[in-house]
Amino acid sequence: MGGVTGVMLAVPAADFQYHDTYFVVAHFHYVIVGGLVLALFAASYYWWPKMFGRILNETLGKIHFWTFFIGFHLTFFPQHFLGLMGMPRRVFTYQPGVGLEQGNFISTIGAILMGIGTIVFLINIIATVAKPATAPADPWNARTLEWTIPSPPPEYNFKQTPLVRGLDAFWKEKMAGNKEMTPAEPVGSIHMPSPSILPLVMSIGFFIAGYGFMYHHLVVSIVGLGIVLVCMFLRSAFDDHGWHIEPEELNDKGAKA
Repeated sequence: MGGVTGVMLAVPAADFQYHDTYFVVAHFHYVIVGGLVLALFAASYYWWPKMFGRILNETLGKIHFWTFFIGFHLTFFPQHFLGLMGMPRRVFTYQPGVGLEQGNFISTIGAILMGIGTIVFLINIIATVAKPATAPADPWNARTLEWTIPSPPPEYNFKQTPLVRGLDAFWKEKMAGNKEMTPAEPVGSIHMPSPSILPLVMSIGFFIAGYGFMYHHLVVSIVGLGIVLVCMFLRSAFDDHGWHIEPEELNDKGAKA
């Protein structure tokens, strides 16, 4: 729906009516919420076990989905018609008695439902954090490589480079009757980078510089870029050899897992 209304907004003769109304608000949020936010929620449920070793509660997930999904449509679907009826965007009130009350009231109910759904999601996260990390490596009978390693993954991710024989490599192994990936190399020493705070400081420097550029504060921009350049120099000037995890340690960790 967001894509279709985008095509409508691209027609100048039609956009003469739609421009700067709630129709644009409805279009934008059908793209962003329907196409992006719902996908982010779905990805959170899917990859939560891999990231944290815990599976989010399915019942709370269903409550979250239906309250948010219904609330989303109640919020933004009426706004198409409100915009065609003359409701301007970026205006918090409207003239009474012109037929805009009912659509805005329905939209408000939908926004409340979206808020309730998000709160349920946060409750789900809090309740799941209180549980022990017991998620299996492959809780979804999945197809891709990240589900071949423990949940949450070890610091080195893959002990051995897996043998990839095509798209959906893990699924191909399952179809061949294998319960895990075939390794493409013997177990060897794994090189790990040393922990460093410099990338975080560098990103803060970029943020400061960007703020200065946006609001035309030259001194702020110079300070931010100076932080970035100092971090780049430190990362380049000092040779960091990192450290290694030896095969004996890998075998011990695998046995404990």
